[in-house]
Amino acid sequence: MKKSGFTLIEALISLSILAVILSFIYLSFFTAFRAKSYVEHRNAIYQIGREILLHMQREISSAYLSVSPAGSISPYTYFVGISDEWKGNPLDKLYFDTLSHVNIPIANGILGSDYSAIGYDFKIDPDKTIVSMIRYETPFFTTAPLTQGPGFVVSDRVVSLTLLYFDSHVNQWTNQWDTRLSGKGYLPYAVLIEIILKDKSGAEIPFREIVHLRMAQ
Repeated sequence: MKKSGFTLIEALISLSILAVILSFIYLSFFTAFRAKSYVEHRNAIYQIGREILLHMQREISSAYLSVSPAGSISPYTYFVGISDEWKGNPLDKLYFDTLSHVNIPIANGILGSDYSAIGYDFKIDPDKTIVSMIRYETPFFTTAPLTQGPGFVVSDRVVSLTLLYFDSHVNQWTNQWDTRLSGKGYLPYAVLIEIILKDKSGAEIPFREIVHLRMAQ
């Protein structure tokens, strides 16, 4: 009997078809995995942005400005907003006193203070490629708002931070605020926060919030 089977050409064609099918399967899995990874990363960036806004909103809304001590010209506490930039991008800074500090026991049942001094600033790495947003906090009164206590990195994906302050005395927004200056010893009515974060592909994601200060006049 004559034996039948695949010729060499038929075997090569079958292998080629199988290779094409496997390539499509691999490409589909790789694309799906990459899309899943990108979505998870974007969600993480959105989460970071929302958390930053949430913390800033909570702290700024409880900003505290004390009555000037006897014989003093400026208030004992402060609210200082500085307009700044780097490579054309706004990187505004804010230093203020707030009553949003979590009151926890210090020792022997003694409670800490509700008061704290907060600072939001930026640091640029020596290579000038990474900008880190820093948050400072000191759980007591300070007299130097530009040099506040221990700090930690909030995020190293901040492209810009724009802060605007609404002055209810003149009904307009301004990009700077300093309660230590004569005639400026009051809190802004509201603060506009605009922050832009970037994902790993370089795409920019904006966040925006208007915060009303409870103790504003």
